[in-house]
Amino acid sequence: MARSTITDHEREFVETWENIATYQNTVIKLNSRGDEYHEVILGENKSFTITTEERMITQERILDTKHDPFLNGSFRPVNVPDDITIETNPNALSDQEILDIFSSSEMAWGEWMKLLDSPATLTRMVDLADDAPGATVKRLREVEARLRQVNPKKRLTSKDEVLQDFIDQESKASEKSDKAGKPERRGQGGRSSAYR
Repeated sequence: MARSTITDHEREFVETWENIATYQNTVIKLNSRGDEYHEVILGENKSFTITTEERMITQERILDTKHDPFLNGSFRPVNVPDDITIETNPNALSDQEILDIFSSSEMAWGEWMKLLDSPATLTRMVDLADDAPGATVKRLREVEARLRQVNPKKRLTSKDEVLQDFIDQESKASEKSDKAGKPERRGQGGRSSAYR
């Protein structure tokens, strides 16, 4: 995007966004001379400001839109231009909009579940479910299922057979302790009946 195509309004309008992701993101900012520098946005629920021009420059540099924090739900809009709406960015929902979704009709709920694909937004939905008057156990389970669908657990693999055997054993032990609800105890020695 050529800088000449950016309007004066876009240069001057200061947007406010909130980082709702647990990981860090980087945005491009402009200093007083117009030189670009990177600002790291770190910390969940951290608010930051950025001009519309800086946001447009940042978004232009992102190769894949699924990694765009302004579109994938990592950043929640607080004060943004009118052209940023739920239709243009379905994952950028306010807390009130999430509460309203829980109270929506079955048809609207189904459409939202197809549309929302941001792990950050779906995690926020799970967190806000207690405060949502329309949140049923069924809807909460659907949100959790959708979250598992868009953000599946990662599985480590290795070409080294010995290392892969170790990874598999650790994975099974972790699953076993998750099911039991307590960590597995290992070879503590001694004759106490508390240890297995």
